[in-house]
Amino acid sequence: MGGVEVVVEGIVKSFGGNPVIRNATMRAPAGRVTTLLGPSGCGKTTLLKIIAGLLFPDSGRVLFNGRDVTRVPPEKRNIGMVFQDLALFPHLNVYDNVAFGLKARRIPENEVRRRVFRALELVSLNPGTFAFRRVTELSGGQRQRVALARTIVIEPEVLLLDEPLAHLDFKVKQRLLREIKRLQRGLGITTIYVTHDQTEAMEVGDHIAIMNEGKVVQEGEPEEVYERPADSFVASFFGDANIVELGAEGLVAVRPEDVIVNPDNGNADYRIPGVVEDKVFQGALVRLEIRVDTGRETVIKALVPKGSGSYSPGQKVIVGWKREAMKPLRE
Repeated sequence: MGGVEVVVEGIVKSFGGNPVIRNATMRAPAGRVTTLLGPSGCGKTTLLKIIAGLLFPDSGRVLFNGRDVTRVPPEKRNIGMVFQDLALFPHLNVYDNVAFGLKARRIPENEVRRRVFRALELVSLNPGTFAFRRVTELSGGQRQRVALARTIVIEPEVLLLDEPLAHLDFKVKQRLLREIKRLQRGLGITTIYVTHDQTEAMEVGDHIAIMNEGKVVQEGEPEEVYERPADSFVASFFGDANIVELGAEGLVAVRPEDVIVNPDNGNADYRIPGVVEDKVFQGALVRLEIRVDTGRETVIKALVPKGSGSYSPGQKVIVGWKREAMKPLRE
């Protein structure tokens, strides 16, 4: 299987006169995972459905390797899609669920069997154990794997995943994220993964596009977006950030892990007195919330190593950071 570059240009979509997508532009590099990240209601699923051909935009274009597919129906785009609710057929067993798309394409039965068994193996479901079980007998994680197998068995060029792990517990989700990444790397399918969970986005994404209010506000490599957020929304939504107004410096973001509590002389370029408001134990780290006054009252979040100091609410401290830790922002 091979991947294609997916580009959306200037997509606009309204429902009943209400704009949902507002001039959205983004690129999903060929053969990689692009995470489409944003808060609930920002238009992620609508944009994914436009890429899939399940919806047509009011204006703008969708390109697969430079080919305009904006008005091409989904069955002619060679895409696979996994929905949040999985949409498995409860009256069919695992084999027939996975085989459904192949049988619809009138693939010979011996080839269907070969491809179904291979797809099950790729998602770590032993065909001998699982192929003829009813999907109602499976766990949530196993049903998720069946949905992935049903999608990859048709050998799509583009794989679209719409919050596929939303209803799973943390440990199962972590295991499946690793499986999705392993599967995608092995097959080289261009994948667009929709989520509102920044941890998922960082775990699985090679490329990240962040949406807000119907627009793609920033995209790039995860580390690039994290280190150089375009605005205060990106800084706060993708990772945690302190948004601080610093006079001549203007509006800046400082990550909690870059905040130094009670810095030594020369250890920080900026130093502000404050009072500890809250302390939360997080295993190897302790999260402090410290109220400071920078012209207006602001709460600074800091992550400090466990055992690095004894802090308690009401305690006076100094917070500081290096100049290079500040990330200039537009509003």
